[in-house]
Amino acid sequence: MLSQLEFKLSVEMQYKAGIEKMVRLYQDEGDRKSRADAEGRRIESNQKIQLLKQALKRYEDLHSLSAPNMRKPLTGLLTMRIHAVKDVDHAASSRFSRGPETYIVVKVEDTIKARTKATRNDKWLDESFSMDIDKANEIELTVYDKSGDRPVPIGMLWVRISDIAEEMRRKKIETELNASGWVSADKMGDGGSPRHDQAGSPMGSSHGPSSGGRPGTSGHGAHGHHGGESSNAPPSVTIDSWFALEPVGRVQLQMSFAKQLKDRRPFDIGLNRQGAVRQKKEEVHEKQGHKFVTQQFYNIMRCALCGEFLKYAAGMQCADCKYTCHRKCYPKVVTKCISKANYETDPDEEKINHRIPHRFEGFSNISANWCCHCGYLLPFGRKNAKRCSECSLTCHAQCTHLVPDFCGMTMEAANQILETLIRTKHHNKSASVSSGLSNRTLRAGGPPQPAQDNAALSYPQKPMEGPYGVIPRQPSAEAAAQRQQVPPKSPTGPSAAAAAAAAAAGLRGPQQPTTEMGRPMPPPQAPPQPQHAHYDPSAYANFPQQPPPQAMQKVQPAAYPMAPPPQPIQQQIPQQQQVASPIKEDPAAQAKARIGLDHFNFLAVLGKGNFGKVMLAETKSSRKLYAIKVLKKEFIIENDEVESTKSEKRVFLIANKERHPFLLNLHACFQTETRVYFVMEYISGGDLMLHIQRGQFGLKRAQFYAAEVCLALKYFHENGVIYRDLKLDNILLTMDGHIKIADYGLCKENMWYGGTTSTFCGTPEFMGPEILLDKKYGRAVDWWAFGVLIYQMLLQQSPFRGEDEDEIYDAILADEPLYPIHMPRDSVSILQKLLTREPELRLGSGPTDAQEVMSHAFFRNINWDDIYHKRVPPPFIPTISSPTDTSNFDQEFTSVTPVLTPVQSVLSQAMQEEFRGFSYTADFA
Repeated sequence: MLSQLEFKLSVEMQYKAGIEKMVRLYQDEGDRKSRADAEGRRIESNQKIQLLKQALKRYEDLHSLSAPNMRKPLTGLLTMRIHAVKDVDHAASSRFSRGPETYIVVKVEDTIKARTKATRNDKWLDESFSMDIDKANEIELTVYDKSGDRPVPIGMLWVRISDIAEEMRRKKIETELNASGWVSADKMGDGGSPRHDQAGSPMGSSHGPSSGGRPGTSGHGAHGHHGGESSNAPPSVTIDSWFALEPVGRVQLQMSFAKQLKDRRPFDIGLNRQGAVRQKKEEVHEKQGHKFVTQQFYNIMRCALCGEFLKYAAGMQCADCKYTCHRKCYPKVVTKCISKANYETDPDEEKINHRIPHRFEGFSNISANWCCHCGYLLPFGRKNAKRCSECSLTCHAQCTHLVPDFCGMTMEAANQILETLIRTKHHNKSASVSSGLSNRTLRAGGPPQPAQDNAALSYPQKPMEGPYGVIPRQPSAEAAAQRQQVPPKSPTGPSAAAAAAAAAAGLRGPQQPTTEMGRPMPPPQAPPQPQHAHYDPSAYANFPQQPPPQAMQKVQPAAYPMAPPPQPIQQQIPQQQQVASPIKEDPAAQAKARIGLDHFNFLAVLGKGNFGKVMLAETKSSRKLYAIKVLKKEFIIENDEVESTKSEKRVFLIANKERHPFLLNLHACFQTETRVYFVMEYISGGDLMLHIQRGQFGLKRAQFYAAEVCLALKYFHENGVIYRDLKLDNILLTMDGHIKIADYGLCKENMWYGGTTSTFCGTPEFMGPEILLDKKYGRAVDWWAFGVLIYQMLLQQSPFRGEDEDEIYDAILADEPLYPIHMPRDSVSILQKLLTREPELRLGSGPTDAQEVMSHAFFRNINWDDIYHKRVPPPFIPTISSPTDTSNFDQEFTSVTPVLTPVQSVLSQAMQEEFRGFSYTADFA
């Protein structure tokens, strides 16, 4: 609250300054009416400032701790009823006059939405209002006394709309808790028993619900929101309470808020499919080594350059050092980012010779202070707050080494000095150019560079056309480095043969960088073609098979013997007809033909996600079935997903390395002019989401699947990979009843013990608290998701629920999972330890990783060696009518015609270079 009052006071003082300017302006113009109106606003602003200062003084004296709260704009319908005010400090009135009339004005983002009638007894009988809220943060209530000609504000209240929505969500959970036999883990004692009103809880003989253990839960039904009591429950939840006014007094309000959601999920719905989310990569603005990206803040932030607040919760933040400022201020930043080494600095750039270091000391922070570097509010107490003893600048303890040595000088003053230096230097340089002195340089003699060599290292002059219009050419250091690897071409522009050669290089297996990227490719033998000729993969498909990369990072040996690999796929692919190729043929190419699009017939669509489509295909020669993931190159490039796609392939290679029994294997990947393809083994049993929607898993079945998933995560972590998207949708069931984890699109490599990353990604219901809090996280996020997975398999519903993603995130950060009162102790124990919010205390977070989980009593009866070698009989065997039967997949996808939609855009040679080395064929394919 202290930071909120500081912010409100700052805004009100700026508002007052603007009104005073208006008063002077109207006075100069002689406009009496407008001046009187502005004068009235100035008086009211002064009175509000006095109220805010009184409230601020009271909170400073309290020394209370408060965590920063979210301030996310919301849209919906707010219903409010005002009952009474109490203990307010009424305006003074004369001895013989009646008491002042009191009324309340309701504002939403400084816009008046409602006003009560005036009353003299501080009560209102029927003052109800409904207000449409459009992307607003908070509502403001101001209590006025009408004494004399002008109203006098006597109390103020601000309520975040997000707080109203969160309180209503909590009340829904409380209502549900009071009607069920579910309790939190800390309330499950030895003598625990259902409450007197919960004797009829539908728990059955097991510890999971039949159609849903919690009241109103509709299992996996998708129509629970079309009728029934559950759909009418949310409107009945209201907030009725007394709220504290500032600086003194209380007001009684009854409120409810109905959020307007695009994809509203019924609160009581059971398990359902959810797509993964990934933080979109923002446009990077580089300045002084900083990599500024636009950031939406939900706390009150202060600009590190000008010191003003970020009033609209959006600003610029460096992705490396977290320097935070206004959008208008980032071009003026004069301090170097710590990520930029000294040798990278320009020796000719201007520097300020002001090197007076700050003298930071620890201090007891008992008021609202902000960090001068990252802009966040400092915590209360001495733990993490530093202040300069000379200039009183404050910052976090971890930010002290990032603050420049400008003690005694403001950042704005430093920026003005630097601008003056730059202007002076630019003026002097312009004068020297005009006199011709700048051209008197000594150069070594030599022939001029041929024009065509320069043309080979530049983009074509014609702008590239895509489905979203003309894409501007943006030469950069990275693009220049890639262009240096492009072979020389005709000055007439990129030909089809040149583009084919670039993509042909991508059809090769992984090679050493010196041989793949270093040597120039032979000149094309085919006659020149038009610039956008048809792309013929067979023209450059015959290349010698290259061995897989040997420079893989060394990993720990597996704890269990390797499972015997399945029978290798015997596949005879007919040789393609030889056509004119832009590359000289290698006789070794006849040894093994490359896999391409012409070898497959597409039979059905198995699934669609945020990042691609998966289709069932069979080979034309052997009729073997595969699942092929198809991604458009244009989409990959536009969304900056090239490295992510390459990473997914590398994770597949890690899974292939030992043919892990519970990981999906990759048989091949190839590319065409417009798409890339992952050819994976086809698992026809469907995913666990489909099966749990068909019927509840028992304890033994859930334990069996959890054990196999645990070994798969163990293998990933031993190879430095975190999975980050564990969920029922990504666990496939083979025809022999065992599982395989699929979809490696969100995997992160080089994540050994102690390694961290910070990308916001995952499926909402499975994301760990550290991801939601934008903290650095490591392998422990997989064990949090593992806990959510076990909870869903045991109880057929999620531990953290909500009508939208924000409510789910709030539940993850604040709610305690609920359990049936008779749930086995070992099941509750492992869930409690896996769903620990502190990652360092979570089961599996230690250096032994999966061994901690495997040693838990929940897996007491599990023989891990038998699980790994598939010697344990599966509890369930899926059935299909034929090898091409897709009944175990969602009909929403399988009913779609399996065709590849035409792509009209043409990728440039530089874009094709992004996919060099992508193609691959496994040894067992």
